[in-house]
Amino acid sequence: MRTGSIEDKRTVPLSLFYLKYFAFLFLGILAVVASALFIFEMLVLNDAVYPANHAEQQAKEAAGRIADAQEVSGELIPDLCQYVVFDENGEVKDGDIEKAGLEDAWNAVQGQQSDARGYFYSVVERDTEYCVLRYAIIPQFRSPVLRRYLPGPQNLLLAAGLFLILLLVVITALCFGHTLRKKMTALISAAEKIRNQELEFDISASDVREIAAVLRAMDDMRAALKSSLESQWNAERRKKEQILALAHDLKTPLTLIRGNAELLYDTGLTKEQEECVDLIEKNSLRMQDYVQTLMEVTKDGYELRLQKIDTASFLQEIGEQLKGLCVVKKISLQENFECRETSFSADRELLTRALMNIASNAVEYTPEGGKIFWEVKSVAEDMENRAFLLFSVTDTGKGFSANALKHAVEQFYMDDGSRHANAHYGIGLFMANLAAKQHGGQLFLENSSETGGARVTMKIPC
Repeated sequence: MRTGSIEDKRTVPLSLFYLKYFAFLFLGILAVVASALFIFEMLVLNDAVYPANHAEQQAKEAAGRIADAQEVSGELIPDLCQYVVFDENGEVKDGDIEKAGLEDAWNAVQGQQSDARGYFYSVVERDTEYCVLRYAIIPQFRSPVLRRYLPGPQNLLLAAGLFLILLLVVITALCFGHTLRKKMTALISAAEKIRNQELEFDISASDVREIAAVLRAMDDMRAALKSSLESQWNAERRKKEQILALAHDLKTPLTLIRGNAELLYDTGLTKEQEECVDLIEKNSLRMQDYVQTLMEVTKDGYELRLQKIDTASFLQEIGEQLKGLCVVKKISLQENFECRETSFSADRELLTRALMNIASNAVEYTPEGGKIFWEVKSVAEDMENRAFLLFSVTDTGKGFSANALKHAVEQFYMDDGSRHANAHYGIGLFMANLAAKQHGGQLFLENSSETGGARVTMKIPC
């Protein structure tokens, strides 16, 4: 097992990696603010923009002229100011302040210097009237055209600055994300390879401390998974070797049984004895087929061969074999068929072997003189109303232990509890469960409340 395949590399914490981009963003914002202030100062120095107090100075300079003039006219009003002329009773005589602002202008006569909208007021007292000048203390363009069509220079620079800052944030985020993705490439690649069980590879190092720690953990996980899978593969290989050895060893006694059965035909058998010898020969041939199939499954896997099966003839065939198994221990067989289908689709040989494995287990664990119940019924289930066949074998033995109910279908499982037998190799229910799954069905294990024994049910689609 390889460990420590990641080379040592100088690393920095992720916080410092992030701080570099934050510093870039912070310096960029400072540069934008400084540029905006510099541009504003240049505009002021080049007289393109009036300073914020320019309108106030104009109002003060114009106050004397307005006070001495015989009549207030628009020519006397500074270009950055608006005006209104009130008589002593507050009636408007002249001016260009909109109607909504007249109340605030008159309040200025009463002593108010500004309003809620940010305007400031300067009041010029004349003999029988008041001239009120309104202005804003904000920078403004010198050009009347720019003042008319553009927002104030401070608003324009603020909007431009905010746009540049937003653009700077987006660029920084994109650069950070791109760089972080590059830093994560090794991590993503390692995770993908481990997911696909490609465990022979070297994990690249990272200069980010947290990512490097995750990569080291993934490298340890890769090595541990590789070791675990190798152990599992070796265990599976040993199991296959055991099955092949067992299947191969079975060939010799089966050949001897068949050969001796053939010799018995020449000994003058009675009709009943001849029937027994026929049964021995027939089932020894079937067992040889089973052994051959078992070897094929173990070596290369088994290819399902579906065919249309006549239900009545199949149940009769299984029933005859069940009776042959039961007669040895004087076990009585009770059959109950509630099957509507006259035919169904299955692999006849595979299904027969699976059911006989189930039946053999039942006979093995049923005491002499006991009973076995062989039941078949059809059911319709799920949203598509598909039809299923349920093949059930129930015995009158001691039933499954709690442990066996969980593990009896596992390969080479041998229960050391209520259903233990010296000749049990732990492959019967495993093969039956495998056959059920190959048919798209399931195998169910339970203990019968009626008999107290075990009940095994195979469910397959028709």
